[in-house]
Amino acid sequence: MPPLRTRAPLSPRVGEALDAGAPELGSGVRLHDRDVAGLATPGLSARGLELRASRLAACDLSGARLSFAMLQDCELDRCNLAGVVSQDGGLRRVRFTGCRLTGMAWPECDLEDVAFRGCRFDLAGLRFARLQRVEFVDCVLREADFQGAALGSVRFERCDLSGATFGGARCAATELHGCELDGLVGIEGLRGAALPWPDIVGLSGAMASALGLRVLDEEDYA
Repeated sequence: MPPLRTRAPLSPRVGEALDAGAPELGSGVRLHDRDVAGLATPGLSARGLELRASRLAACDLSGARLSFAMLQDCELDRCNLAGVVSQDGGLRRVRFTGCRLTGMAWPECDLEDVAFRGCRFDLAGLRFARLQRVEFVDCVLREADFQGAALGSVRFERCDLSGATFGGARCAATELHGCELDGLVGIEGLRGAALPWPDIVGLSGAMASALGLRVLDEEDYA
């Protein structure tokens, strides 16, 4: 059976004629077909927030506390979502470009057809999340937490994954290309992923450690 290959995320379905303006965000708010730029609501607390078919540019939602939030068919450009904590909800057909997502935590969320490009996503918390057709390109993911996550058709390209955690993760049709992989934790969680041969060689020490192997010194077999 040939190996499974990753599938690119579907693009957001965002129309050309969008309503502009700076809306108020809060619990139960539903925004559809909006073009929002420069909105600043740091520390927002909201339940049931819904954004659909919209574009957000240079918006600041840092430190927000969200529950049951849903983003679908949205494009986010240069937005600050650092420290956002969200419970439940999910992302579907969403593109993040040049966004700051440091420390963003969305455990047990559903990410479907999502692209992260040129984003700072270090210390990300995606424990037990479900990722389907997701790509990370030129992203900083240092010490990101993918523990227990289910990765299906996920691609990491030229990303810094130093110190990231994959313990208990499950990978299907997942690929890593040209990534920094120093200090990975729970490397056994990458079982089933595909990497270029030079990257596999670079991980040989970590893989041997995960298997409990040790290196014989010359005097051990002389």
